[in-house]
Amino acid sequence: MSAWRPRQTRFGKLPNISYIIRKPEPLGTEYKNICCPATGVMTYMEIQRGKAGMAQMRLQKELGATAACTIRCAEGSHQGGEQLHVTVKGDAWFGSVKCAVGLAQRGRAFVGQIKSNHSLFPKKYIEDKLKEAPGGTHIVLKATFQEVNLIAIGYRYTSKKTLHFVTTADAGSTTPGEPYEMKFTDAHGNIHVRDVDRPDVVSRFFQESNCVDKHNQARQFELALEKKWITDDAYFRLFTTLVGINVVDTWKLASH
Repeated sequence: MSAWRPRQTRFGKLPNISYIIRKPEPLGTEYKNICCPATGVMTYMEIQRGKAGMAQMRLQKELGATAACTIRCAEGSHQGGEQLHVTVKGDAWFGSVKCAVGLAQRGRAFVGQIKSNHSLFPKKYIEDKLKEAPGGTHIVLKATFQEVNLIAIGYRYTSKKTLHFVTTADAGSTTPGEPYEMKFTDAHGNIHVRDVDRPDVVSRFFQESNCVDKHNQARQFELALEKKWITDDAYFRLFTTLVGINVVDTWKLASH
């Protein structure tokens, strides 16, 4: 989010602004982003233009907003040159069966978390099967949809919460991976750690899925140019955000 609070007009002279309450900076110009998990560099951004503005974007009508946006970002992030085996990993906004199929048809693997976009995904079946299961239990289901081999994973994160993932068949392994360290306090206030088993593909997902959040944290709250370069010009604010992204990219490349 490029934070912006209009003072005199609805959008502050911009064609559109977004309000997303869960964001640290909830109001402003929203971008969907892809970051490289190895370097932490932001490799592609797509500006969000509101419902009407996004309706005309490529693939939007065929695949819907989330799958279309994810595919455009993935394609924009790897243009030309050597065709590598690329695995795209997306949080719950990006995760869906449609997205997995669309990326697979374009030569990319996918791991995505499923929450609200659970059309075609056996979410209820998985939750029923794992209802009484302890933390660390998982279930794996296979399916073929539009000639794409898919995997559905239900992972019992705790004894009360199940996480859902959809992956393409070539996106990783469901053999045991690095366990999750669950911390808890006993009756005397002492902190204990217990290892919770999880599949390797889920373990790797959580190791890499926060690279966009880390980039945003570095730009918005550590570098914080948008808070230092005060302006009443909305386009200068967008410019400041882009400068901040480039500075963070340069720092991450130097560190790498």
